[in-house]
Amino acid sequence: MEEQIRETALYWAQAVATRVPENVLRLYHPDGSLWGTLAHEYRHGYREIFDYFISFLGKEGLRCEFKSGMVRVFNEFAFYSGVYEFSWEMAGKQILLPARFSFIYKNENGKWLIMEHHSSMFPEKPFRVRKYILKPSAC
Repeated sequence: MEEQIRETALYWAQAVATRVPENVLRLYHPDGSLWGTLAHEYRHGYREIFDYFISFLGKEGLRCEFKSGMVRVFNEFAFYSGVYEFSWEMAGKQILLPARFSFIYKNENGKWLIMEHHSSMFPEKPFRVRKYILKPSAC
C-alpha cells in the first residue's frame, strides 16, 4: 500500500510537469483543499484549486522531484509527508525551490485522491528568538 501512495504522488509530479491544470486537478478529491507552496490563501474545492494551478503551472520548464518522505496508511486514508523540490526557468536561469509537503489521500472506489495538500517553502534562515514588546495586562 505504501508503494501505491508513492506512485500516486509521482503521478502528481508528472501532472505538474505537463503544466496543464486539468491534469493536476483530476488527482484531487472534489472536496479537497490546498495550501500551495507560493499561496497566500487556502484553497478549497476544484474551482479554487484550479485557480491556484493556473498561475503556478505557468512557470517555464516546471518540474517537481520528491526527495524524501514518509507514508502512513490507515484504512481508507493515507498520509505522505516529506520534502520535494520544484525547478523551473526564469530569465534564462534555473530556479530551485525546495519545499515541505503533506498529502492526505482518501481511497474512493480503489483510487487514491488528494483530500488535503499542504506545501511550504523552508525558511531562509534558522529561526532566531526575537525580542518582543509585551504590553502590560489590563488587570
